[in-house]
Amino acid sequence: MMLGRLPLAIGFVAVLAAPLRAEQWASSYTSHDYAKCRKDKGNGDPVSVHRCPGKAGLTVTWTAGDDSSAVDFGAKALQETISDKAAFFEVGKTIEWRGPKGGKPQAAIVRYATGQSVSKLDGSRLVVYRLAPDGASCIIGSIDARKPDANAAARRLAEEKAAGFRCGQDARTED
Repeated sequence: MMLGRLPLAIGFVAVLAAPLRAEQWASSYTSHDYAKCRKDKGNGDPVSVHRCPGKAGLTVTWTAGDDSSAVDFGAKALQETISDKAAFFEVGKTIEWRGPKGGKPQAAIVRYATGQSVSKLDGSRLVVYRLAPDGASCIIGSIDARKPDANAAARRLAEEKAAGFRCGQDARTED
């Protein structure tokens, strides 16, 4: 009789454990004045590249041109477009770092002002980055930041996909 209930008990534990894992993730934040971070030596190109210290020894690399700016993370960042939803991007100063409580961050969430022209950045996107243990990083996806509960949606995306997302192989999520 007792053995018959064991599979049911194991099933209950498995169902309850999934939400508990998600709740064990935590956020921490950094704010950056990117232009004040260490500047890379230029090669005559009008693009400015600055490197800022991030969480857990990760480097935040800020790249800015006349019409857009972006960040990437770590030593092996995949060079990719921010989103197909806009033509111009301006990265925000705050980075939300997401990962298991007490562990290294596995994701970063950054808000970008977006638009179809450089003079009219009238949109906003939350871009979620994968931060791999080997120093690789890439974009998991992005969320329209004007939608209700956009921050919660970006955190869910980070928690559900960051640990197993394969940069350069898995498809990004764009809403």
